[in-house]
Amino acid sequence: MNSKSKYAILLISSVLVIYAIIGGMLGRVSAQNGSFQQLSIFTEVLGRIQNDYVDDPNMKTAVDGAIRGLIESVDPYGGYLSPKDLAFYKDYTGNPQKMPGIGVVLAKPAKLGYPVIISAIPGGPAAKAGLNSGDIIESIDGTTTREMNLVQITGMLAIPSGKMAALSVIRSRKPDPETVNVGREVVQAPPVESKMVENNIAYIKIPFLAPGKAQEAKRQLDALLKKGASSVILDLRYTAGGDNKEGLEVANLFVESGTLAFLQGQKQPKELLNADPKQALTKAPVAVLVNQGTAGAAELIAGAIKDNKRGQVVGFKTFGSGSVQKLIPLEDGYALLISTAKYFTPSGKEIQETEPQDSGIKPTLEVRQAAEEAIDLSDDQDAAPPVKAPKDEDRQLNKAIEILKDPSKITAPKRAA
Repeated sequence: MNSKSKYAILLISSVLVIYAIIGGMLGRVSAQNGSFQQLSIFTEVLGRIQNDYVDDPNMKTAVDGAIRGLIESVDPYGGYLSPKDLAFYKDYTGNPQKMPGIGVVLAKPAKLGYPVIISAIPGGPAAKAGLNSGDIIESIDGTTTREMNLVQITGMLAIPSGKMAALSVIRSRKPDPETVNVGREVVQAPPVESKMVENNIAYIKIPFLAPGKAQEAKRQLDALLKKGASSVILDLRYTAGGDNKEGLEVANLFVESGTLAFLQGQKQPKELLNADPKQALTKAPVAVLVNQGTAGAAELIAGAIKDNKRGQVVGFKTFGSGSVQKLIPLEDGYALLISTAKYFTPSGKEIQETEPQDSGIKPTLEVRQAAEEAIDLSDDQDAAPPVKAPKDEDRQLNKAIEILKDPSKITAPKRAA
């Protein structure tokens, strides 16, 4: 047996081991469901490539591509990490608030094949460059993002710090991509906004749920309640990413007891995340504003308030992102990043569904803005068309004020005209 054949067999064996690890975690490696048959087919295809392809193939590249495709086909938030990717991931997760970037929260839905911006953080480089929710990043500095996982994409948007990133961006309803130059820098989480609106309604806007933002929101809300606020609007539109613990703390301000959310996975038992009565701040009526730029920790808030019947959720269906990843070291410095549990609302609704069109939190009262919501990955043919309204009219905020002023007008769930 020549050295090339030995190398190919070694690569194939490595793939089978990795496949078995993934399949075992997902409950898919069993004779009953045909996984072993698929492994046999995979081995045969790899052998055919080695023996019959017109050129002498780079088998390592072929196997790496197969592994990447395998992981991303089952987990859009997972990835096969090289030693370089792994080093960046550890640095990034160790202290994300000090890592450079362009100030966006991304997802890579299988339906698109490219990363899409869920939200651009206010005041960050992306927002300043005019990037918006729903924009698709086709390439970074001339390198396509199609074959990258989210860790690799995040790394390319972070390094080298201080240098402009040239992005090829596809925008909604525009046939051709455009080049957008964006700075790479450390992005600070914007402050919580608060004010009193008509009829003594407290308005709280949390742009990003970074560590400490729940306490910041609590202080500002408490100040407005002491000034006479009798109800609350919590604006979570385009609030994506951040710390899930912060989201649960914000939900606890309004939900005094019971379950806020729970975690569960195939190998992870159900873990209830309950409210602490000592942390509840107010029993005042509340309306939460959401849209498809609402994701992650903010969805935990909306789900907790909706399922506990603590208030109304007004706006458009949220994005649907809520899972926990585990890092599994492999040989030669590589690693597997894969989701091992998902977040559920108190009623058992899976926030991040397998089918993207089923993901997210549906509002109790659907209200669209003047333009179509930015990110629409659903196949819902019954969705209401965009409405015509003055550009500066905030229909969702106005509806929230209306129902808090007169709760008898609520006939949820329904779409508002």
